[in-house]
Amino acid sequence: MNIVYWGKYIDTYLMDTFARLQELVGESIHYVLIEENFTRRQAKGEKLVDPSVNPVTLLPQRGFVNMSMDILDQNTDAIHIFLSFWGDRRLFGVLLHALWRRCKVVVIFEPYSTVPHGYWKDEGWLRSHLKVLGRRLAYRMLWPMLRIASREKQPCILAVSPLAEEQLQRVGFSEQVIYPFGYFVERKIVEPEQGDQAGVLRAMFSGSLIKRKGLDVAIAAVQRVNSVSVRVMLDIYGPGDIGKFPVDGLPGICYKGVYSQEDAQKIISGYDLLLVPSLHDGWGLVVNEALMQEVPVVVSDRVGAKILVESSGAGLVFENGNVEQLTELLTDLSAHRDKIAVMKSRCVLIRDLITPQIGADYLHKVLKYYFAQDGAKPRPVWSLQE
Repeated sequence: MNIVYWGKYIDTYLMDTFARLQELVGESIHYVLIEENFTRRQAKGEKLVDPSVNPVTLLPQRGFVNMSMDILDQNTDAIHIFLSFWGDRRLFGVLLHALWRRCKVVVIFEPYSTVPHGYWKDEGWLRSHLKVLGRRLAYRMLWPMLRIASREKQPCILAVSPLAEEQLQRVGFSEQVIYPFGYFVERKIVEPEQGDQAGVLRAMFSGSLIKRKGLDVAIAAVQRVNSVSVRVMLDIYGPGDIGKFPVDGLPGICYKGVYSQEDAQKIISGYDLLLVPSLHDGWGLVVNEALMQEVPVVVSDRVGAKILVESSGAGLVFENGNVEQLTELLTDLSAHRDKIAVMKSRCVLIRDLITPQIGADYLHKVLKYYFAQDGAKPRPVWSLQE
């Protein structure tokens, strides 16, 4: 099974899974990239992919089309996996060409944001609202375009979370082409700092300091819980301007700065609870990292990885942006620590089902089933469905 990966970049949340997929298929994956470095996540492509093991092609500004068509010509029998439809507009043209040539095509699709806030940075009101409108219109046209280009040899869509599945079906994608997917990380063996289990509830937030991440929701809820005395301690980690979320002088709330990705699980393991209050998150890999370390997660219903919390009981889901509901949850958990212990035990149930090896095994079965009708239709084990 020959596989070609097309993407603006490659990052750790896919690389670990693809490394194990490569072992299963017995052939090196060819990475075709737009950028060598993905600066927003500070992940360097050249370190993630070893060119002595995997062919790596960086598509140039000039000659982009010719080189892309050459790669398609040289890999007519390969499975071509695209990272999103519009991660880079030029690659969408390559995707349509691949479908027109009746290539085997897979698309990894994260749910798009329906809230008027920037993905990577805060943006103005008009720009943000125009982007939301543009996404809705674009995706309504997407399925007809793909059907015309593919001439009924439809691409396989890896829908990252049930949120993605809902969006695809709403604009006409057939259920037969949609396969649930997610992101996966290895569990690290760490020695966490032990907090005072008899004292306040120790919670953390980890994410960019932008509106989309919902930090203001978490701060407002913790303020209410701590209105009389400190019952919840919230430590905030992440890049950006904390001045947009003034926390100085707020009881129990502290900005701790930024940690390296390598230290993520060690940092998280020292807390009782992870808060993920995002107004939109396609997946939210920090949820995986917390569950790997038996740290329960309180997550908004607009975070893709909520599926891991819902299916396992390793945390709680609250309504997006609902400060009152989050306040009630935190108040209850701070008063009943036994509920935290129960959720920690549920983390053990899910953590062995969200490893890169599990993800690779599932993806391998999807590819064989979809393109070779080999075996039964695979089910994602992390959803804990019978």
